Amino acid sequence: MSKINFILIFIFLLTSCNGLKEARKVLRNEKITTTDEFLVKKRNPLVLPPNYEELPIPGSIKEAKENQEEKIKKILKAPEIQETKKSSSSVEKSILNKIRK
Repeated sequence: MSKINFILIFIFLLTSCNGLKEARKVLRNEKITTTDEFLVKKRNPLVLPPNYEELPIPGSIKEAKENQEEKIKKILKAPEIQETKKSSSSVEKSILNKIRK
């Protein structure tokens, strides 16, 4: 009778622990590691840049880059490159003509 009680108690422990893996953890008294959701990571306060109050003039950065490119071209004495427009192929022209009709 005591063997039957022991078996019933053991089965009850296994089923209440959701399987053998959980039963092993309970019997070994293993600690469960969880993340601390209330842990707040401290950061440095926000700091303004030193030239925050100086606003740049619109387009000044773009003009400065263009001036630098012109200076480089003058130094290298490179000829100016002119952009050429692509000529469309005859197939493309025929398709456009059919669409327009």
